[in-house]
Amino acid sequence: MSSPLAIAAVTAILKDVLNNGLIDNDLAQVGSLLVSALPPDRIPIGEMEENRLNLFLYQVTPNQGWRNAGLPSTGAGGERLANAPLALNLHYMLTAYGSADLSAEILLGYAMEILADMPVLPRAAIRRSLSPANPINVALIPPDADGRTAIDLADQLELVKISANFPSADELSRLWTAMQARYRPTVVYQVSTVLIQHTRPTRSAPPVLQRGPDDRGVNGQADLQAPPPSWPTLSTLAIAADDGRHASAELGDTLVLGGAALAGDTVTAECNHALLAAPRELPLAAGSTARRALVTLPVVGAADADWPAGQYTVALRIETAGKPVRRTNEIGFSLAPRLTAAPALSVPPAPFDLTLQLAPQVWPGQRIDVFVGGEPFRPAPPVAKTGQVKVKLAGLAPSDVPLPVVVRVNGVDSLVVRDLDAQPPRFDPLQTILVTE
Repeated sequence: MSSPLAIAAVTAILKDVLNNGLIDNDLAQVGSLLVSALPPDRIPIGEMEENRLNLFLYQVTPNQGWRNAGLPSTGAGGERLANAPLALNLHYMLTAYGSADLSAEILLGYAMEILADMPVLPRAAIRRSLSPANPINVALIPPDADGRTAIDLADQLELVKISANFPSADELSRLWTAMQARYRPTVVYQVSTVLIQHTRPTRSAPPVLQRGPDDRGVNGQADLQAPPPSWPTLSTLAIAADDGRHASAELGDTLVLGGAALAGDTVTAECNHALLAAPRELPLAAGSTARRALVTLPVVGAADADWPAGQYTVALRIETAGKPVRRTNEIGFSLAPRLTAAPALSVPPAPFDLTLQLAPQVWPGQRIDVFVGGEPFRPAPPVAKTGQVKVKLAGLAPSDVPLPVVVRVNGVDSLVVRDLDAQPPRFDPLQTILVTE
């Protein structure tokens, strides 16, 4: 998700997009020009008026599609349960000014074409505008006190979309009257969605081990199945492990991919992660068929430093002699961190120090949270790849029963309940600690 700097980041990116587009179109016949982001009443007009495109953020509205995401965010006792995103739509006025006849119309026409050709802001364009290689924007939008930067906008879940709106003359007249500025040719744009979300620690309750006696479950009814597609397609993903059925994958587990037309002379699984410069490629395991592909992840110890925990997508690349290379759609899975040794707790008195050994290793830039009995604790962010995490359990109350320990890396929790099919289900004893006086 984005930081509070995302609003300024969107304005800076749109300025860069317009400025670069005008330079690429070589408007030397118009004369010198600039792109600004000022309130209209602060722009010189009249004899001092110059060729200019001005982008002004005049309104911010909530995004209805995301408005209720992450709620409730607090519990009955006021504790934080989730970091609910603040989802916003940004509304801009794009105004053209000209020092001579037709200059404003020329600038407005090119600007509208530039934005029409970019209905979505590519993540690469966001990183390019807000990277240290662009020192002007970086200097104008410094990081906040929590270390969050404007470039976080490139990593938010939903892409940023740009769409033109065409208000009536009466609506435009009211806008310009409210700003007490002289009217100039104007087009209105909506930019959505900007997702601002904090990264504060949240309380996470331990998983439910079994249903209550009055829980009847979900009533389902079989339905007709659609015919299988002719193009290679992935439709389902399950995780097979030696110690039972897992909610998330771990190193050494097998991804069971279901779909259609998955056979070929050579079939390769391509696993993508945001931190990887190139996808990790894996061959299919024995037993794969045209409707079922088996992909075994590397085991612990062999790939601890190469496969960061977090969210992945997997697709199949299918090569057949005499035919073009075909690729399936991508389907997502989570790679969970795993405790490779029992948690080590320092001796009393409190506050206790907890040491955890993890596989795969935690990478710089990854967000780590540790939950002990549901209480959140945050270790220091790693400065290099590491398989060891230390955290101080300040304020943790002693308990006469073992408390489950869960590690969350980039939103993916370690599997404190290893076998979802076990009866009765139970916490993994190697992932619990006993906190004494």
